Amino acid sequence: MCIFCDIVNNRAKSYKIYENNKTLAFLDIHPISYGHILIIPKNHYENIYEMDNDILTEIIKTVKTVTELLKENMGINAVNIINSNGKIANQTVFHYHMHVIPRRENDNLDFIHEWWVNKLIKMDNDILSEIMNKLKN
Repeated sequence: MCIFCDIVNNRAKSYKIYENNKTLAFLDIHPISYGHILIIPKNHYENIYEMDNDILTEIIKTVKTVTELLKENMGINAVNIINSNGKIANQTVFHYHMHVIPRRENDNLDFIHEWWVNKLIKMDNDILSEIMNKLKN
């Protein structure tokens, strides 16, 4: 059973913010900040690797709509948009979803900054060139 599929099919309670024929946005019931929203495709895709570009485009459009709602209705001018794919990346619900996390001054949500500042890796030009060559088409 997939809790997000249950939400899409109205078998589980949710606090829907926005929906269209392909996506759904609803409040996270275990938010990291006031107004934390999840955006999902209505069809079940475990992760980004299973989705086609059209669905992903619809999700990003919904992210934009939701961020505009946050700005217009709650005065939110900053958000983190986060997605995890796969267990190693800490995905816990295996139905693709994006988090829109409203940010406020002095909210003590320094996790993004801490990830990058405390985990930076120094790469020399040879390693960067090697990675680039592996990823180029």
